[in-house]
Amino acid sequence: MSIIGSGVVGSATGQGFHKLGHEVIFYDISKEKIRNLKSNGYNVAIDLGDALSQTDISFVCVNTPTHNSQQDLSQILSVLYQLANYLNTAEKHHLLVFRSTMLPGTMRSVVVNYLEKNCTKKRGVDYDVVYNPEFLRQNSALDDFFKPDRVIIGEDHNEFSKLFVELYQPLTKNIITTSFEAAELIKYASNCFLSLKISFFNEIGLICKHLGIDDKVVSTGVSLDKRIGKYGTEFGRPFDGMCLPKDTQALASFIKQNRIEPDLLEIVLNINKKIEDLTSTRQLVSGARESHS
Repeated sequence: MSIIGSGVVGSATGQGFHKLGHEVIFYDISKEKIRNLKSNGYNVAIDLGDALSQTDISFVCVNTPTHNSQQDLSQILSVLYQLANYLNTAEKHHLLVFRSTMLPGTMRSVVVNYLEKNCTKKRGVDYDVVYNPEFLRQNSALDDFFKPDRVIIGEDHNEFSKLFVELYQPLTKNIITTSFEAAELIKYASNCFLSLKISFFNEIGLICKHLGIDDKVVSTGVSLDKRIGKYGTEFGRPFDGMCLPKDTQALASFIKQNRIEPDLLEIVLNINKKIEDLTSTRQLVSGARESHS
């Protein structure tokens, strides 16, 4: 199998399947990432065509950043161009697995549509497409790969998706096969719920501050409920990192474009901005005190 995009997600995916006994070739436009993987004993390719020709499954793990609350698919489109060119001359079946986070409808309207328009080969015969969203945390991606709560597979009634399920069976029994659109939304709903939870507890923290209540006692007392858990219950920490802010902004914008009022997500984003401002103010005050001491 080949890994297209060897960042956090791609590296963890490739290294994980390598440990499970699969032959893996890593590809990335970053020479530094390729050098690091090669120095650690992994097979790499500096040309995407070489990686594709040596494998029959490819995991697309490139970034889909958010710019001005809009999802940027430029890296996906760049990969699709190269995939279509390869498939046009390929002599064997290839399964394309997309792990990049994409808004509902993107797999069908962008990925599948592009390949069917620009590839002379037939989907379902010469190649197939699957959506397999990732749920990996940046600082524990490989561990998360081996201990998934669930595996989501979005497909379009192709035979190879059944074979694809077998890849994950050593890791979990919680494998859900569904439509492209449902799989895409599961990813966004999961991340946006985490954003919601963090913002909710920050709101509770502000109430604690106003009333002179110990917010740590409150968060502990609530989080001990097994239905709730500890994650995201600490006051004063806005959601940040590579995924939660961009995905929450992207889904809120997507909902607006579809003429659905995203009241809850807008509130979540506003609370997060409030906590970010509060945190930065504290840091400025702390810095000022230190500079005068």
